[in-house]
Amino acid sequence: MRSKDVFALYLAGFCGYAASSIVFPIIAPYSIMLGASKSVAGIIAGGFALVTSITMIPFGLLADRAGRFRITVIGMLLFVIAPFFYIISSNYIHLLFARFFHGLAMAFFVPAVNAMVVDMSPDSRRGEALGWIATFTMVGYAFGPLIGGFSAEIYGHISVFYLSGLIAAVGLISLLPVKYRGSTTHEVVKLEVNPKTIAAISTPFFATFGSAAIAIYSIPLYLSEFGVETGFIGVLGMALFLSSALVRVPAGKLSDIFGRKPVIFAGLVVEASGVLLFLSSDMSMIVAGTVVTGVGMGLANPAGFALISDIVPPRMRGFAMGASSSSLQLGVFLGPAIMGTIVELSGFGYGFLFFGILTFVSAVTIFLLLKR
Repeated sequence: MRSKDVFALYLAGFCGYAASSIVFPIIAPYSIMLGASKSVAGIIAGGFALVTSITMIPFGLLADRAGRFRITVIGMLLFVIAPFFYIISSNYIHLLFARFFHGLAMAFFVPAVNAMVVDMSPDSRRGEALGWIATFTMVGYAFGPLIGGFSAEIYGHISVFYLSGLIAAVGLISLLPVKYRGSTTHEVVKLEVNPKTIAAISTPFFATFGSAAIAIYSIPLYLSEFGVETGFIGVLGMALFLSSALVRVPAGKLSDIFGRKPVIFAGLVVEASGVLLFLSSDMSMIVAGTVVTGVGMGLANPAGFALISDIVPPRMRGFAMGASSSSLQLGVFLGPAIMGTIVELSGFGYGFLFFGILTFVSAVTIFLLLKR
């Protein structure tokens, strides 16, 4: 594949994730403005990921059969369309369905583009290759909240949705010149269930379960209790995803050299530590917790995706990336939803404690599964 085609995939990944994350600083508060309770706001904030988690595996299979590039383009086109459903939403139920449509775009796009990246990388550098695409997507995730936070503060919430569509359009245009001729398959695919596959599939879930609860729900609503402005909330969202992006290529390289297990374990332990720092009411500790949470997620995810790519043959890569991405998106949905429920019942402190402990337990569990 030509180098400019590779860059086009990376740029599309950046734009797709930026178009998705640009709404993070406002979606929970906007849900409440439209009549949602705090717990329902958590469901809406992570609602896009519910559809994504359900549909990513079949769309990963579809990418293997219909062509990975074609499905990538369809996903980016849906990213362009999705923001207009936010604009016409007049209540929180409409907003929830808009989030679902955004999740459908992610479900088409992510497994196909990840599989294409693996296709063009040598076996010995899969972790590094997945680290690069993850870096571009996480940089998109990082700058999305920054842009969204300041745009909402200056021009109002609706401006954020228009910007989301515009950014996605740039990504769609970048894909048009790409010349990719990947193989397709019509075989029935099966993934053997054993401790290694369980660890590989569950790693993306736990790597995003706590970080999503922090980035999408807690930062926008918890910091508003301190009187923090929307612009700074966007900055913190950027800090979490940017710190995640910066460690992803090194994490992928480390997993190629030392193995997937130690990198996954270290990442989840670091993330758990970051979540627990939110138990402090000191703003400097909260900022530190934001960055540490992002670093932990950035360490664990590339190693987890590389682990599943080690297990499957090339013809199943779309399916494999769909399975891992589905697990990741389930964490993105359940994180904010469960955090919202805990906050409504008991407050943020209990939520941070729950997510921190659970992430640490998941690190130990996955380590033991891979040890077997």
